[in-house]
Amino acid sequence: MRIFLIILGAVLSLGGFACGASGLAAYRSVESDGFVDGGGQMATETAALVISTAEFEEVHTKDAGTRSGKIRLRIRAERTDGGPVFIGIGSDEAVDSITSGGSFATVRDLEFGPFAYRSVSQGGTHALDKPTRALFAVAAAGEGEQSVEWPIEAGTWRAIIMNAEGSAGLDVQVHFGVKFPYLRGFAIAGMVIGLVLLASGALLLLAQLRPRRKLPALAEPTDWGDG
Repeated sequence: MRIFLIILGAVLSLGGFACGASGLAAYRSVESDGFVDGGGQMATETAALVISTAEFEEVHTKDAGTRSGKIRLRIRAERTDGGPVFIGIGSDEAVDSITSGGSFATVRDLEFGPFAYRSVSQGGTHALDKPTRALFAVAAAGEGEQSVEWPIEAGTWRAIIMNAEGSAGLDVQVHFGVKFPYLRGFAIAGMVIGLVLLASGALLLLAQLRPRRKLPALAEPTDWGDG
């Protein structure tokens, strides 16, 4: 029985540590405004970067598409040369209407920590037509940092980042943010559960591994004999 309790204590301690560490990592990844943020420099010789919104859903969960409207996406971008930049999020048809006949790079395998991505270019270095905001669900354009925020909806949606005038050769500093429902609450719950399991396992191990006190030997009865 003692061996079983020692193994149980070790399992609880390891499980608690893993659960608490995961909760702490998730909590630290969430910004004060509730967004998980990641970004860096992105560049292409083409005229635009195109990203499927599914890439953002997969940053933390594989079934996020079933929660239409509950996951929010934020994109901030600024050209390194200070020129005007365009950001838009829209349907396939909206993005295709801009990229058809020009050049663009499709972003794949997007990662936040550390920030990394892979891009596939097509269309050479042909310029694009100047984008029209009305075609997109949300859009922003201008000099300096531009920002858009949008609740991800079910369906096929894509984001596009490009020089506002449509010219080829894009070099931008980009920050992506994804806000998942209840992520901070789940992180706190994970830390609390992990702490409880870790403490329970540690106490169980201490109780089983501490030296056992020996009971005093019973005094042998004295034989007083006869008389």
